[in-house]
Amino acid sequence: MASMQIPTLSRWRAFASSRYRPFQAIATGQAFTGSYASDALFVPLLLRLGAPPELVMLVGSVPVAGSVLQALAPQILRRMAGNLRRLTLLLTIAELRGFVHAAVVAAIAAGLIQAPVGIVLISATVAVGQTLGVLSASNINLWAAVVLPEQERRLVGPRMGAMNMALSTLLLLPAGAVLDAGLREMGLWIYACFFAAGGMVSILTPLAVSHLPYPGRVMVKMGEEKAEPLPEPFLRFTAATAIASVGQGLIPYLSMYAIQALGASAGFAVVLSGAASAGALAGSLLTGSFLLHGSSSRVLRLSFVARALAAAICALSIPGNPAALPMLVVGSALFNGAGNAGALASNERLYRLAPAELRVRCQSHYVGTTSMAFAVGALACSAALAISETVGWPVYTALFVGAGLSRTVAAARTDVSPSWHSPAGPAVDRP
Repeated sequence: MASMQIPTLSRWRAFASSRYRPFQAIATGQAFTGSYASDALFVPLLLRLGAPPELVMLVGSVPVAGSVLQALAPQILRRMAGNLRRLTLLLTIAELRGFVHAAVVAAIAAGLIQAPVGIVLISATVAVGQTLGVLSASNINLWAAVVLPEQERRLVGPRMGAMNMALSTLLLLPAGAVLDAGLREMGLWIYACFFAAGGMVSILTPLAVSHLPYPGRVMVKMGEEKAEPLPEPFLRFTAATAIASVGQGLIPYLSMYAIQALGASAGFAVVLSGAASAGALAGSLLTGSFLLHGSSSRVLRLSFVARALAAAICALSIPGNPAALPMLVVGSALFNGAGNAGALASNERLYRLAPAELRVRCQSHYVGTTSMAFAVGALACSAALAISETVGWPVYTALFVGAGLSRTVAAARTDVSPSWHSPAGPAVDRP
């Protein structure tokens, strides 16, 4: 087995150069959006406003499930004459959704609108804004693959992810205590402050995207033109990942479980998100360095196994267990550490298996398939949570077990390379 390399300063110094300044700014903007305008805050907020758990889960699932729209990317690009730059810039406007959240919460706090109306507006902003945000991130990855040579792409992608997670950890861990104290002193206005701060810094994302190297016209064969079939190894990889995506959809928000079943505070829910970011940072740092020369398929399979273990830990975090909350923190960190490692490995795997001329189609097929699979799991999760008030915490436990089983099956279905080493050259058709 190849050694899991510790990230070297030389690669970080290379990433810190002015050539990659736009990518650094994108990571910064996305970190603020992900920390102060996404799940970490809207989940406890919706629960505080009186939204039922199944609605919160359904709303939070829409962005990932909605990314199935990425399957339409070839058609959209064709209609826009291959203008990937314009399409991506339009999508990055969704990164500013923190301002919308702040305005809605301020209106509720000021008594201008009632809580039920606020729930509808916040839910709509999450559903639309975060869906477009997911598509925006996917297009930025495609843009980087188009404009950067293979070795630079392998350098930039993981370090953007690590930078994002490092900032998210720094933003979220102290935010839990601030949120709890703010709720006592300011009420809902503290949420408005967090959302506004997220919106302000998120302006960096569209600004930085506008300064990326021009990607040229990205055209895709469609319509009456005979399209080349997608590679069989890529299709097997997509099928295995789709099985895992069903499990991803089955997982309820850990913050919601902590509040609803274990009696935790909103601040603890934010700390859970901070632990998740810390785990994701560790996974990103180790995996990003390893993938420069290591096997993406073996990392992907290992990440499935680790996520099955995380699901088991969460399933044991039941009421009456004195270690339930600490175990949930560990489960959150492991879920997201392994999840981020798996995301990096999946992204790398996609580009290694997809020939350059098929990358837009392959990415669209992959995102569309895995998003549909996630939607199936998320709908099942929401249906189960609808009866959670009657059945109680065992519903959450059953969902954790189901999520773990799907990752176990995905691990068994994943093709892997003969060794932990993988050539660092151009994309090749190998496990």
